[in-house]
Amino acid sequence: MRSYDFWRVDVFADRPLEGNPLAVFPRAQGLTDEEMLAIAREMNLSETTFVLPSSKGADYRNRIFTPGGELPFAGHPSLGTAYVAYMEGILRHSEGIVSAQQEVAIGVLPLELEVRDGSVERVVMVQGTPRAGRRIRKVERPAGALGIRPRDITATRLLPQFVSTGMVSLQVAVRSLDLVRAMEPVSASLGSILRRVDPNAGAYVFAFETEGDADLHARGFFPLQGIAEDPATGSAAGACGAYLAFNRALPAKEWFAIEQGIEVHHPSRIEVSVTSDATGPKTVRVAGRVVPVMRGTLTLP
Repeated sequence: MRSYDFWRVDVFADRPLEGNPLAVFPRAQGLTDEEMLAIAREMNLSETTFVLPSSKGADYRNRIFTPGGELPFAGHPSLGTAYVAYMEGILRHSEGIVSAQQEVAIGVLPLELEVRDGSVERVVMVQGTPRAGRRIRKVERPAGALGIRPRDITATRLLPQFVSTGMVSLQVAVRSLDLVRAMEPVSASLGSILRRVDPNAGAYVFAFETEGDADLHARGFFPLQGIAEDPATGSAAGACGAYLAFNRALPAKEWFAIEQGIEVHHPSRIEVSVTSDATGPKTVRVAGRVVPVMRGTLTLP
């Protein structure tokens, strides 16, 4: 029999049982691709990660699986895996800022862990190159798929747009918090729109009104990955920062905060920072806290 230790952590969380749950297997050597996918389905979380040695000079390779298949990149699995890598001694132990490099399918990306008194207080990741895709000028279809009216989108004067910092998401600004909270998307219709652009694309819908101490209130829908609603989506939050920068609507501060997951009872806080020049956004960073919840061992024949 083969045994594999794993961690269960909550990412973008202030306390256990909030944020976005993640399962991390810190030493996944010997698992096949098929076994990783089966384990992700067994865990039944939005993502499960498997840490392997890197062939590209990074501290580790991070393979990220949803129950529907492998992803080239994702936000909360990057932060949560870095936390576990530090706790497992894969990353060096030190006080202050601990720098790390993770290999994912889109390349090698840097992270920083902020450590105080031996505890990781915050994890910061640099995402992929910001890329702006197609704008949707006729908003009737996305409005219908989200269960809202076209004028609920057009009132923001921001057109829906596909944006990526490693993973493609359709960014949709909506005119009020109440509309975002009451939204009930039609998964088949939304999936039809997303599938035309990318097989892993999701929709990130947000308002500039919030419930708490944040700048945006967001919800993330990923019907193509079998995820009706994600509690906290680091990749889409980073793309949201790039979207706002492309459209000159970025909050005037170094870091802005997004609240997400409230509707699915996993309140989350995602911090985003965008560095731009005259041509648009250049560097997107996403940060948050990681909270350990449980540890266990999986046994396979």
